[in-house]
Amino acid sequence: MTRLQKTLAVSLRKYDFSETSQVLHLYTRDYGKVHCIAKGAKRKKSAFHGPFDVMVLYEVIRLEKQPGALDLLTAAEALRDYREVRADFARFSAASYACDLVDEFTLEGQPQPELFELLRRMLEALAGGSPVTPSVFSFEARLLRILGHAPRIAECGVCRRRVIGPETYFSARDGGAVCVRCRPRDPTRLLVPRAVLDAMGAFVEGRPADLRALPNLVDHLRRVMDTYLRHLLEREPKTMRFMREAVLAPRP
Repeated sequence: MTRLQKTLAVSLRKYDFSETSQVLHLYTRDYGKVHCIAKGAKRKKSAFHGPFDVMVLYEVIRLEKQPGALDLLTAAEALRDYREVRADFARFSAASYACDLVDEFTLEGQPQPELFELLRRMLEALAGGSPVTPSVFSFEARLLRILGHAPRIAECGVCRRRVIGPETYFSARDGGAVCVRCRPRDPTRLLVPRAVLDAMGAFVEGRPADLRALPNLVDHLRRVMDTYLRHLLEREPKTMRFMREAVLAPRP
């Protein structure tokens, strides 16, 4: 049985389906990720007022089809195109990466309104001039928390004791912190200052973290986050390299 569904959506990816049509990955507020076809979207005269683009907030109406078939997009209105983000390489890289993570981590038809709002707030923050580096770390950490993948920060994954001392291991395979007494066997383990995991924990909880509290804190935190995300996804997202260049670029 097919039905029309109206919702807000952020466009994650787009593909040309033919000379006139597009296939879209949308992350919607009410239905999670959906794959749709917008027939005739690239025609000069179409119901969509032009082709679709990524990183745009739309209000859409789609015709839900049977499982395994593309839904049919019947109407769409662009509410926010975040043009301020597109004008800056660092912000564009960060926004593209955020959309990529949502697409990589989610399955079709599993609504997560909190994740939709997180993505929407990320785009608004970048468009509004918020600093790129903490915005990216905060988005990654909150996404992991929402999806149930938040790393363990306060206690050792082996002995279960509270992690103390100036340094600790981070083991992606073991789910987070491992104390120096229980040196993990994980070949990708990282020995990092304790302040790195404290900063990650702050971002997971939605609190700000002082990224200037320690020399090279951003570099350490970036290595930890990259290692953990690669472990969870079993690959590196395509946009991670460009985001990394933006986050780790020399800052005035």
